[in-house]
Amino acid sequence: MQTRSMVMLSLCCAMSLVACDQGGDGGDGGDDGEGTTTQDDASTTDEPGDPDDPDEPGDPDDPDDDADTTGEPDDEGTAGDEDEAQTFQITIANAGRYHATTVFNTPKGAQQPGPLVEVGAYYRIEFQAVPGSRLSFASMSAATNDWFFAPDGDGIALFDDAGAPITGDVTNAVMLWDAGTEEEDPTTIATVPDGTQNGAPDDDDTIRLVQPDVSGSLSATLEYADGVFTLILARVGDDILTPGLAVVHAGPYPLFQPGQPDRGQGLELLAEAGNPMELNSWLSEVGSDGAPLRLSAALSPLSPGVAYAFPGDASDPLFTQGEPAIAGSGLEDLAEDGANQPAFDYLSDLGYSASLSEGEGVAGPGGALTFTLDAVPGDRLGFATMFVQSNDWFVAFNNSGVPLFDDAGEPITGTAATVEAYLFDAGTEIDQPVGQGADQAPRQGGANIGAPDDDPLVRRVGALDDVQFGKGLIVSAPGAVGIEDPRGGYNLVTVTVELAE
Repeated sequence: MQTRSMVMLSLCCAMSLVACDQGGDGGDGGDDGEGTTTQDDASTTDEPGDPDDPDEPGDPDDPDDDADTTGEPDDEGTAGDEDEAQTFQITIANAGRYHATTVFNTPKGAQQPGPLVEVGAYYRIEFQAVPGSRLSFASMSAATNDWFFAPDGDGIALFDDAGAPITGDVTNAVMLWDAGTEEEDPTTIATVPDGTQNGAPDDDDTIRLVQPDVSGSLSATLEYADGVFTLILARVGDDILTPGLAVVHAGPYPLFQPGQPDRGQGLELLAEAGNPMELNSWLSEVGSDGAPLRLSAALSPLSPGVAYAFPGDASDPLFTQGEPAIAGSGLEDLAEDGANQPAFDYLSDLGYSASLSEGEGVAGPGGALTFTLDAVPGDRLGFATMFVQSNDWFVAFNNSGVPLFDDAGEPITGTAATVEAYLFDAGTEIDQPVGQGADQAPRQGGANIGAPDDDPLVRRVGALDDVQFGKGLIVSAPGAVGIEDPRGGYNLVTVTVELAE
């Protein structure tokens, strides 16, 4: 059984802030005027009844409004024939991958952008990061067709296992790569007239290592002070380094994968012409609601969670947006301390099919929560997991959940449910800056010790102040958290529904 004390121990001991297992892969928008900011933090939460959001309570077309909000199931929590029951595997992946980008293009002391044309010239690149994140960058070797300097696919570790920043010479982590986009030909290299326009395609289109030791060409040094890293990238030999791009990330292969072709996201232009802007634009692109499509708003583990099925003509039994947390539901335990057992017990006692996430640990970057859940035709899916680097935020679907079956009673599988996942504030504890609050689970001295929230209603988080990576206030009016959601969002999770084998 996952008691509150066990989960607290897991959260505090499994992380040095957020240094969790990273075994898997993976823009500021305008305010819509519907947010309210807490007194203690710049994080903002949507008010219910936003007329621009079809999923908000108050919309006459919102199925949540007419649904039962008592938490009582119809027919003991099932809507179909038990003979038609199916067993699903639900995966909630911690999929945040890219966290911040920085273009470097002006040598220290220079008045305008340009390459490092003299030995001793250097770029100075400043960025913020937290434990669990890494650094990658790319800079063209100018007198080539498409060779570039970069770390390998994992990037450079920024913190050690104890959560202390890593500083000093990291040149040995940098290598010279062939982008595989242009044939090597000295008559078409970037430093000759029209060289960037006339190269022939490479017979081998895969990205591959040219030289593992680049210490004769450049030096790379990391410094750290007052929460800010500085990368000093200097020319020390004959190779001219061009402007480039640095990215702070969690998952592996943020810019390229050795042995695979270029992804067509802008690395080719950087490697052939020393121009990082196309790649930076792809990474920083925003969606239709002005929130980032790819950059994650924060880095946080997900707590052990709960998944459950409920009838399609009912509302989510665990919580109701726009109302206080249901007493005894376990939502407060889960949202404040990552304790999922009380919510599971509450749902099971009401007769709903529910499942605890497998294992007892948190899901760090690249990790996932998995659930095995029984459901019958007509059932819809709900889930909840704590956004650990917060006081009482959790990720969940809206109150109508997502369907597990189509109109013909056939199971619905895939990742389409991802766009229905949102970040919620449980309204039980006042908010502190993400990843820094003394009353947040990784740092607090015990469970349930934060001050009460001035607003006790469950609501979506409409804006998040990215103090971890320095991007500032990120507005996601719907509170969307799914990767590649066309609206943009906080980009924290992907949700996959499959039939269990």
